[in-house]
Amino acid sequence: MRTAKPLLIASLGLGLVLGATAQEKKVYRWVDKDGKVHISDQLPPEEVGRARKEYSASTGSLRNDVKTPLSPAEQAAAAEQARVEAAALAEAEKAKRIEQGMLTNYDNEQALQRAFNERTDLLKNTIVSLQASIQSRRAAVISGLNELAEAELRGDKLPEAKIKLLQSNQALVAGQTEQMARLNANYTALQSEFALTLEKYRTMKAEADAKRAALPDSL
Repeated sequence: MRTAKPLLIASLGLGLVLGATAQEKKVYRWVDKDGKVHISDQLPPEEVGRARKEYSASTGSLRNDVKTPLSPAEQAAAAEQARVEAAALAEAEKAKRIEQGMLTNYDNEQALQRAFNERTDLLKNTIVSLQASIQSRRAAVISGLNELAEAELRGDKLPEAKIKLLQSNQALVAGQTEQMARLNANYTALQSEFALTLEKYRTMKAEADAKRAALPDSL
């Protein structure tokens, strides 16, 4: 009995070694740079950092699918793609929450319209104020042009200060006109957004009303 224990330990150790050796045997499949497919139990050193599939030599099952490491440019592109997908998912979740909250927050279309008006009132006021400023600046430009034209007709030297003021007003009018175009585009986009939101609200409201009507009176 005393000699059986060392023999048992030795046999177990040998079994573990043999098992580990068998477990480590692999068959590799890879495609070289020329597009040729190779299958072997030996992996060339130059293929270590390339894509390959590793199969169990004993069972033939796929054990590992090794991908080619990405270059810095590919890593940056993958990170950007992941960022875009995450942003799109977040935007979709946000839209879903907004849709789910519409029926809870707004009892009717009038309440929805009031909420929309609150969003657009500030924009409309800004547009009106900017329009008044543009008209005032344009009047100053016209007045400045007339003064300089009269001075030129008289043969007087054109005042440098008035020329600079005229140029400044012209630049301001051009900048404010571009800003006005952007604000009007934003306002139009908001109107289109509200039309879509209202259509969605009506559809959801009709579906909710239909579900309530289908419930038994006892509920």
